[in-house]
Amino acid sequence: MLWNKEKAIIDKIKAYLDQVDTCRNRFRLCIEKLLLEPSNEENEAILEEVHRSESKADDLRRHIELQLYERALIPESRGDVLGLLETMDMIPGMLQSLCYQFLLEKIVFPKQFRERYLHLVDVNLKSYDYIRQAVLGLFYSKDVKDLTDLVDATESDSDHLERDLIRDIFSSKLDKADKILLKEIVINTGDISDQAETVKDRLILAIIKRKI
Repeated sequence: MLWNKEKAIIDKIKAYLDQVDTCRNRFRLCIEKLLLEPSNEENEAILEEVHRSESKADDLRRHIELQLYERALIPESRGDVLGLLETMDMIPGMLQSLCYQFLLEKIVFPKQFRERYLHLVDVNLKSYDYIRQAVLGLFYSKDVKDLTDLVDATESDSDHLERDLIRDIFSSKLDKADKILLKEIVINTGDISDQAETVKDRLILAIIKRKI
């Protein structure tokens, strides 16, 4: 009976991660549209899809947490899973916030920076992809060291791209106010890989505790 309860929770966690994947994919489309076609009237509808997928992921997370509090997992595992879910759930919220920031602040990237910004976005989404695989691997007792190493490497790549892009933005002839807005967008994008690294740290701690 206990094993069946654990399996049910693992299935729900997989469903939650699948929903975060949906949010991730819709975010990528939304950012590309907002970046390349900032005046497109369809952008708000695409952003609404990001919002709905983020909200659904949040609902799934809360449902899992309620089941965990009802002792659907052994006590030694419950706290680790709750911590992982809480830190993981920050990522779809960050994706949604970035889309709203673009739309509400009417962010327009100069053409010379658009490709580089999209590359920064993709690198940060890779960090999510790696940590998502690692979190799921924990529940199937897989070795996730290669994946956690990739999270570290990707976060480092993001830092370099972020610094170089900010440097070049402030070296350009843009107005100071525009430079500051673009800097905030770049930093907030880099925060995605920082959060993936936070999830990785909690994941490694959970793995260590299992071995003790």
